[in-house]
Amino acid sequence: MKKNFVKYLLFFLSIIILLSKSCYSEIKISKIENKIHVLNIHGNRFFLNEETNIKSGDYLSTRGKPATIVFQDNTKLCFSSDSSLKILKNKYKINFEFTKGSILFSINKNSKDNYNLNFFYYNLDSIEDVILISKKGFLEIINLKNNLNIFYKDNINSVNLPPFTILKLSNNGKVLKKTKILETNKFSKNFLEDCVIKLPKTNNSNNKKFNFQYGCVSQNGKLICGNKYK
Repeated sequence: MKKNFVKYLLFFLSIIILLSKSCYSEIKISKIENKIHVLNIHGNRFFLNEETNIKSGDYLSTRGKPATIVFQDNTKLCFSSDSSLKILKNKYKINFEFTKGSILFSINKNSKDNYNLNFFYYNLDSIEDVILISKKGFLEIINLKNNLNIFYKDNINSVNLPPFTILKLSNNGKVLKKTKILETNKFSKNFLEDCVIKLPKTNNSNNKKFNFQYGCVSQNGKLICGNKYK
């Protein structure tokens, strides 16, 4: 009877150890700029550094200054001041739970990890893009690369977000406004220098749709006719 009890006890202890290892999966860091405050699941508070790494369940935040974290797979998180998120990792799946402020997610598409982003009533799965999310009074998603589908909490209804577009959302799932990005200075100023956002170079004439109108003008005593921009 005692032998069986010891066997069962050892079995349950081994399960607990395995579960604890999976729950406390770590994310290795290659670089940190400025202070990142950490609150772990045990209630301990400390500053993040390259030696401690990030563990599943860690709550990360900045205070008065922006900061940047670069993972070993070259995924980059850029925090503005007074921003925060929680990180949950299970094997090759990493969930970012955005809370407040402004955070730029630059995901390395060649990473073996699968990155997901949850924020209030919305979620983005398998991110391979550059996305900026901001919550200052209202919620804004700025898509800086590929086409995205942002799902509402029911995982059925979604909002499409084309490249280089700003989407303003309400907390209850209502799309308030969708606009194209014309300039990025107002976003870049919230982050450190290595997180500056640059729009791709485009030929402005190709982006404008001109309407032509036939007309005539007098020039040097002559009447010149042809198409002109309306």
